[in-house]
Amino acid sequence: MTKPSLPEPFDVAVVGAGPGGSTAAATLAAGGARVALIDKASFPRDKACGDMIGPRGVALLRELGVDLRAPKRVVGDMLLVGPSGGRLPLPAESGDSYPGHGWLVSRRDFDNALFQHALSFGAEAVVARMSHVESERGGFSLKLDNGRRIQAKAVVGADGATTQVGRDLGMVEEGASLYGFAVRAYLEEEVPIPVISLFRHQGTLFPGYGWIFADVEGVANFGVGVGVFADRKRASLATQSLPHYLELLKRQGWLSAKARPARRLGGWLKMGGLGVEAARGTALLVGDAAGLVNPLQGEGIHAAMDSGLAAARALLGVGEPAQVYLAHLRMTHLPFAQTASALQRIALSHPRLAEAGIRALTSRYAPEVVGSAWGLYWNDLLRGAGRVRGATLARAMATAFDAFTRTAPERRG
Repeated sequence: MTKPSLPEPFDVAVVGAGPGGSTAAATLAAGGARVALIDKASFPRDKACGDMIGPRGVALLRELGVDLRAPKRVVGDMLLVGPSGGRLPLPAESGDSYPGHGWLVSRRDFDNALFQHALSFGAEAVVARMSHVESERGGFSLKLDNGRRIQAKAVVGADGATTQVGRDLGMVEEGASLYGFAVRAYLEEEVPIPVISLFRHQGTLFPGYGWIFADVEGVANFGVGVGVFADRKRASLATQSLPHYLELLKRQGWLSAKARPARRLGGWLKMGGLGVEAARGTALLVGDAAGLVNPLQGEGIHAAMDSGLAAARALLGVGEPAQVYLAHLRMTHLPFAQTASALQRIALSHPRLAEAGIRALTSRYAPEVVGSAWGLYWNDLLRGAGRVRGATLARAMATAFDAFTRTAPERRG
């Protein structure tokens, strides 16, 4: 027997209750909209991630008024380790619009805090998988796997890299998308400083990177992420390389010989804003669904929250929502994302060139200011950086990369 539909109509159906979806739902509900927040999981739930919230994310959480009471660790400086063991310190710098630190907090706790924040403003949780969405006169009809249907005037797709909303509404061009895949696991180990590793595997520079981050309460988060272009069959590279990376961390002294991983989990990333029409009418894609993950280092939490906030404001405000939302993306995320996508493609296509660049960065002869500059560029922290150390060099890097990639296909969007 088919279950009855939920009371109608909703102003907005938000599909996916991760950082982007929950931020959108909270903002919409606070603005007076009736919001269905749909997710297949019951919260709290786990998520494949490095568990790091960057400086921009910390600043945005404060702007949103989210009270993150979950156990967290304040993290500042990081370390980039090259394929030959060379090390480049990446100092934390306070910009004009963000602090000089990030947070390490489990995604289970972090996502649940944002989810509860959305509910506190009146968003209505719907625990079900959306199986299909289609446009209809005056809005959208969403079919759920429990037999229910939801009608809404607008829809926000926050359902991840493989977005069902985007595919059903014809807003995704799979062959033009830029995917990555990451696998992480936890270890009961103390790690003094977050480490990013670019390393060789099977005789060549690894087509991605590895990380080891100190989480909270004596637990470390380590993993690997790979870029696979649009060929999602290559995701097994990350899983196959995880044991190799674990042994490398032991040899380099970051982990004890007895370290054994547990709770392995993988997930897809969509990067660079490629192969996605992020907005059409009152259908808006945010976060990973819109391809807003940083192509150079895989971080996407701030972009998810910021795009969720921007999508909600576009739907609540004046003007055509798609145009307002796309203008925000073009001004904030897409300039860096498209250039970084071109750099990622070049690095994956020319591993020797990429290795030469990493060797230069991690050389003992590199001036200290290089670490500050690379940290600012690589983490997309130039906007709002002000006059912090390394900003001048980072802007020169950005100008050079912009010129170098200007004719790349990734820059034509």
